[in-house]
Amino acid sequence: MKRAQRQQLVEIDERLTEEDLGDRALVHAVVQNEWYRAQMRRTHHRYVGSEAGALFLAGAATVLAALSAPAWITATVAGLVAFLAGLRRIVSWHDDWLAASEARAKATAEIALYRLVPSAERTPQRQQELVAAIDALVLAETRTWGRRRRDKVQTETAA
Repeated sequence: MKRAQRQQLVEIDERLTEEDLGDRALVHAVVQNEWYRAQMRRTHHRYVGSEAGALFLAGAATVLAALSAPAWITATVAGLVAFLAGLRRIVSWHDDWLAASEARAKATAEIALYRLVPSAERTPQRQQELVAAIDALVLAETRTWGRRRRDKVQTETAA
């Protein structure tokens, strides 16, 4: 994991110019944006992997039963399908992927608007506004994530 984080920092550093690096507000915004990009990719891969795995294994269980495969093999595959179905109920990778995508889009828009301001006009007040906008985005996304988790637990408990 540390290797991936190092690689991510290198990628961020390569995208920032010398002028950008002198602007701590912009660096803060870009780092948060990159975190959402990485989170978006990670949750998308997990979502697609779990869905594809469940579909593949469900089909394989049917084929194994039709081929009169040994019962333990068919039962193992069916058990893996049940495990993936349970995992999907516990973990909401699809929702997390969509939320990270939305947060990244908002952060990217804030960064783009900020970069449209000439460097000479990026006053401390404008920098504070950028940091405040990015931090508000992070807080709102974190609250939404928490709400989704609580709602999911309440729904499961009620059922």
